[in-house]
Amino acid sequence: MRTWLRAQIRDAWQLFVAPGVAALLPWSLGYRWLRWISRRPGVFGEPVTAALAGAPISIGMEDPSAFTADVRLVWLLDHCDLYLSVLRRRRDWMPWHVTVKGAWPKQGPYLATGFHHGTGFWVFKTLRAIGSDSVFVSARWNRDDYAGVPLRYWYGRLRAREMQRIGSYPPAFRPGVKDQLGHALRNGVSVVGLVDVPTRLAPRDRLPVRLLDRDVSFPSGILDIARDAGAKIVPYWVELDLEKGMRTLVIGDALDPSHGDTLQNLADLLDRQIRARPAAWMLWSEWPAWSAGAVDRSATD
Repeated sequence: MRTWLRAQIRDAWQLFVAPGVAALLPWSLGYRWLRWISRRPGVFGEPVTAALAGAPISIGMEDPSAFTADVRLVWLLDHCDLYLSVLRRRRDWMPWHVTVKGAWPKQGPYLATGFHHGTGFWVFKTLRAIGSDSVFVSARWNRDDYAGVPLRYWYGRLRAREMQRIGSYPPAFRPGVKDQLGHALRNGVSVVGLVDVPTRLAPRDRLPVRLLDRDVSFPSGILDIARDAGAKIVPYWVELDLEKGMRTLVIGDALDPSHGDTLQNLADLLDRQIRARPAAWMLWSEWPAWSAGAVDRSATD
């Protein structure tokens, strides 16, 4: 019972209280609060452990203490973004400390493709600002998967609800999203998805890419979906200044889904971002098994 209670207190603190307090404060104070917490051990212990196990193998690490503090800070920022959005009802509102570089193409809709790197919540706001509805790709939320950690389930539901509020469109759930996303694109709704999905989570329709000097694979279904709907794949990513608490959401050049190098181009973008800010990649827990496994070149529907 004590172990269970400690787990709930920990989740309440790191998912709701700590980032929620930061969202209520002026950003200069809120960010100082988050940085102070990030230097304390115990917060987001699971991502820190995974990052320490995976990152040194791939890219090296000069200062483990600073690295782990940055891991905690990125996770805290990502959760704080939810409350910053919830507390302001205008759906296209952007905080002054999040800037945008680049622009969405004039002709939409788009398959906006990002990564599990940085804090990507604001992509929905940028699409809303140009009047585009959006739908996000998600795994199904099953309460049985969160036995013993119910607050994580409720946090996830709150986050999904806010993204749906901004995008005005219900999420597309894995598995079986191709028809849903194709229908959305053909009806002028932009799709927001993350391409750096390991084989365990999306085992079908994959193509090999090179990432962090390893052979891995990315799901190739996004190419088919975009091509069939006549839509472009537009990459986006977030560049972080963790010293000042500033972030830049970058909208890249549109990619042709019919081009054979498109997935590798996306992998190259992610590779650069990870090497520039390794603490901001949220999939270090998946990396050992993902990069060690053989690339499946033959998976089909």
